[in-house]
Amino acid sequence: MDDRQLERKAEIAEVLLDAARQLGETLEPERVYERFHELLADRLHHDGLLVSSYDDRDDLIRCVYMWNEGAVLDASTLPPVPLNRGGGGMQSQVIVSGEPLLFNDVVERTESPEGVFYNVDREGTVTKIPDSGTAGTKAAMMVPVKDEGRVVGVVQLMSDTGRYTAHQLELFEGLVSQMGAAVRNARLQEERRRLEAAEAAARAIAAERELAAHVLEAVGDGIFLVDADGAVQLWNRAAELLTGILAARVLGRPLAVALPEWPLLAARIPIAEIGATGPPVTRPLEIGGEDVWLSLAAVRGPDGVIYAFRDVTSEQRLEAERSDFVATISHELRTPMAAVYGAAQTLLRQDIELPEERKRELLEMIGTQATRLSRITEEVLLTSKLDRGAVRVEHEPVDVAGVIKATVEELQPQIPSSTAIEVDLQSEVGAASGDRHRIQQVLVNLLDNAIKYGESPVVIGASRTDGSVRISVADSGPGISLADQPRVFEKFFRADPQLVRAPSGTGLGLYISRELARRMGGRIDLTSEPGAGATFVVELPQA
Repeated sequence: MDDRQLERKAEIAEVLLDAARQLGETLEPERVYERFHELLADRLHHDGLLVSSYDDRDDLIRCVYMWNEGAVLDASTLPPVPLNRGGGGMQSQVIVSGEPLLFNDVVERTESPEGVFYNVDREGTVTKIPDSGTAGTKAAMMVPVKDEGRVVGVVQLMSDTGRYTAHQLELFEGLVSQMGAAVRNARLQEERRRLEAAEAAARAIAAERELAAHVLEAVGDGIFLVDADGAVQLWNRAAELLTGILAARVLGRPLAVALPEWPLLAARIPIAEIGATGPPVTRPLEIGGEDVWLSLAAVRGPDGVIYAFRDVTSEQRLEAERSDFVATISHELRTPMAAVYGAAQTLLRQDIELPEERKRELLEMIGTQATRLSRITEEVLLTSKLDRGAVRVEHEPVDVAGVIKATVEELQPQIPSSTAIEVDLQSEVGAASGDRHRIQQVLVNLLDNAIKYGESPVVIGASRTDGSVRISVADSGPGISLADQPRVFEKFFRADPQLVRAPSGTGLGLYISRELARRMGGRIDLTSEPGAGATFVVELPQA
């Protein structure tokens, strides 16, 4: 070996040592290809670069990195090439033989079907060189990528103008070998990171499940898990106590075996996704020969659907009694309304002689009572609809200031002369998201409550806070006792009659107001001190 050859060997060794260092620092396979190309660009002229992988399980050659005429192209545009073990095709030849190829006569080599060579332009259009005439690649080098002696890919370096030498092929082989080693290392590191992450995730899941199991056994609500096949995988202690069904009876079996009515019930329970809150559903279920009312909610988890339930039989019975009362009182109130109307018609008869003053008194009484009875009926019916979920509430921008002013104007004829209504609106109150009619209903109820229980003046205010609009109704009355404050929004609750300056009503106004506010995405809060009046604040989302 002469001095020139020794010098070239030394140069190659130095280049490969530097390449090994740079490529070894790269831990992502995609970045390895990019760094490999950067090293090539400094040492070997080329107009195209193609890195392909080979999988002997399906005998397909797939492009994983492609560069042509100054641009990295989408490798997926090249179709997989079947390996030709008969020797046809230059990529197949390199894979089968395991030996590199150098040729400066691409056109001659691609004139036969066995010499198919792909060309990709800057727009990513793939063509075969035999179909494109003599344009394109003139010279090329192809080097196998090996892993423990097994060919796992091919790297092609192409030139449109120049020629390649044996010395350049030797350098190219060395760089490809370093690239293959770097790719193997990057994939091993990638797999190690994946395994470590999977192990960490498995440990975290196991810890979470252990904690969840302890929590589920301690909570008072019944909790059970039904997997995708309909089998029960969890049945906590509370579920046993509430249903009288032991876990051993249902675990691993369809719940319908223990509870024949379960499929029909499950079809009615809305299932929320993780992170969301689904509305609970209250339904009867026969357990031990008795109808038990359960309030159920469901959330879809990774292992199936998790159900939580509680026994609300006593509450449901009480609610049924109250509903019966609502229906009864609605019926009873309609009858006196008809009687009042009939009396009014009687007063208009010509054959009855009554003093004019008396007629006027009777007519005013009839009108007042008819209005009151009508409002009571409306409240009772609305409460019944709210309980059934039959009240529709719109969600649209509502001018709060405009609703307040309109409500006060409409109520003015009904407001006692001794009561002053003051309106205090903050500038730029803006619009709330809700139902104009329902907001007005809430305001009427709150004003009516303030007039009956409070003292003049009654102040209506409105302001805007972060994300919400607040409407307040404050009176100067005796306030609400601390004992009564938690109950003011309950159905049928009425304060001490001695504190009421006007007919007390049904005790439904505040309940209706709270439910309407909730359905509009808002809330109602009470602030009161005995002897210092009461303030109700309605908070609605901004439009």
